[in-house]
Amino acid sequence: MNKALDLKPIYTEPDNCQDCYKCVRECPVKAIRIEDNKAYIIEKRCIYCGHCTQVCPTGAKKIRDGVSRVKLALAHHSKVILSLAPSWVSEFEDLEATQLIAAIRKLGFMAVSETAIGAELVSERVSRYLQTSPPSVYISSACPVVVEYIRKYSTEHLSSVTPILSPMLAHAKILKQHYGNDIKIIFAGPCICKKLEADNFRDLIEVAITFKDLKGWLEKENIRPAQIPACAEDHFVPWTSGLGALYPIEGGMLPGVEEEEKKIIKMAFSDLGNIKDVIKNLPTHRQKDSIFLELLACKGGCINGPAKLSQTSLAIKRYNIQNRCPVTPEGVRDDLSHIDIGNHFETASCATASHTEEEIKQALAAVGKTCPEDELNCSGCGYDSCRDFALAMLEGRAEENMCVSYMRKVAHDKATVLLQKIPAGVLLVDNELKISDMNRFCANLLGEDVSMVYEASPGLPGVELDRICSFADLFRAVLSTGKEISERQIHDQDSIWLLSIYNIQPHRLVFGILQDLREPYVRQEWMVEQTREVIRKHMATVQQVACLLGENAAYTDATLRAVMQSMNEKEKR
Repeated sequence: MNKALDLKPIYTEPDNCQDCYKCVRECPVKAIRIEDNKAYIIEKRCIYCGHCTQVCPTGAKKIRDGVSRVKLALAHHSKVILSLAPSWVSEFEDLEATQLIAAIRKLGFMAVSETAIGAELVSERVSRYLQTSPPSVYISSACPVVVEYIRKYSTEHLSSVTPILSPMLAHAKILKQHYGNDIKIIFAGPCICKKLEADNFRDLIEVAITFKDLKGWLEKENIRPAQIPACAEDHFVPWTSGLGALYPIEGGMLPGVEEEEKKIIKMAFSDLGNIKDVIKNLPTHRQKDSIFLELLACKGGCINGPAKLSQTSLAIKRYNIQNRCPVTPEGVRDDLSHIDIGNHFETASCATASHTEEEIKQALAAVGKTCPEDELNCSGCGYDSCRDFALAMLEGRAEENMCVSYMRKVAHDKATVLLQKIPAGVLLVDNELKISDMNRFCANLLGEDVSMVYEASPGLPGVELDRICSFADLFRAVLSTGKEISERQIHDQDSIWLLSIYNIQPHRLVFGILQDLREPYVRQEWMVEQTREVIRKHMATVQQVACLLGENAAYTDATLRAVMQSMNEKEKR
């Protein structure tokens, strides 16, 4: 098997992942697993809507590139046709069809055909299916993302999906009937899930690429469609589409689905969030008429697909599609009546395993949530609630350190323990010269009065520094200039302190380390360090003197040698 197929349509580049959990938060089905602080796609759960590739701030979520495989197909086969999704009109809006076709043919394709003619065949078969089926609720199979969602997360509605291939696959069957089974078909469109569909139907579609892939390829080959003169061969084959060209907009399929004798109530919904609400608690039993739902995962339809090129308003994109759509196909059509585009969809349920209330409580307790009041449901982890996060942990999709409030508490507890255990006075001061935190050792160094206040208010948060010590000006200087102070002796009545002040956030937050020089171990350590500093300075001076002496000696020696050589030459004369 081609190694490229081992790589799924969407994957994670671990080095780029910054564990922000945005993909978890935005994924409509939570198909993300956090492992070693990296977010990976869970293939079994993914519906390949591509939303994560759009929201990832670092570009860690990648779309598999199919261009290299297309080039391979072009190199080994003479009959390769590009199936062009009808949303090309809204993506390459400045180009005429002949210009784009000419550019694509320069890449090596034999011809370009509209996927929309496959859509028209789908509409025809859906109409027939609805007329011959009992009253019920039916769902279009045109959008592969919606089909994947129903297969995995709403399996009770799978029987409502019309058992018909998508327009891309139906188009492939039309082309193989017209040109022969030996042709190779490449699909190009704005949908990432089409790559998965192509992987599953290798006998029909060789490779599916995105419009971004196509545009990048043209640019790399230095092909400028707008500058290419069109010729007679630059037209869609084997004929141009009609109403199928409306498929990429919300409700675009409905005009092609005819009611005939039986009444069909047709509706269209787009955006996966809306679709989830539409099919939730949706009863499928009908007494008289049928309801047909055109469901498109992308808001506004395929014109807003995850691999789209244009950022133009959806209204303008929709206008472009409707404005260019012919009412009837042009050219002589083949007889398509005997082409079988039936399909069977199998369940791939992603229902989560059931967990006992005790297991959920234990998972919550692992992140410090032992009562309902602890469950903030802040969504910082990417999940809607703490219980959802607990379930994800139980299923191995999440890690404890994803809980922001828990990690903040852990960090605070560690900092508090460390602050109290340091055998020196430590105090944190903000830019208003107010204490943010202080340890007990520091309070004891500053005297009995400060120590008593500390007992009543541990850490002395918010207390003005100049009210409890005489060296507030040193902190003010560090906050003002950003220049740190290292081991400054402070004399205050009978006390002699050693004070160092360092930046945590320059000009905003600093911390000071206060030590009593009267303590034998402090004075000994300070004296040792001072002695080392003196030795370091003396050694540096000695090295400089030696260097100077060395240079002077070398210069003197060279001068004497030159003088003696000159005198010898004179004597010889």
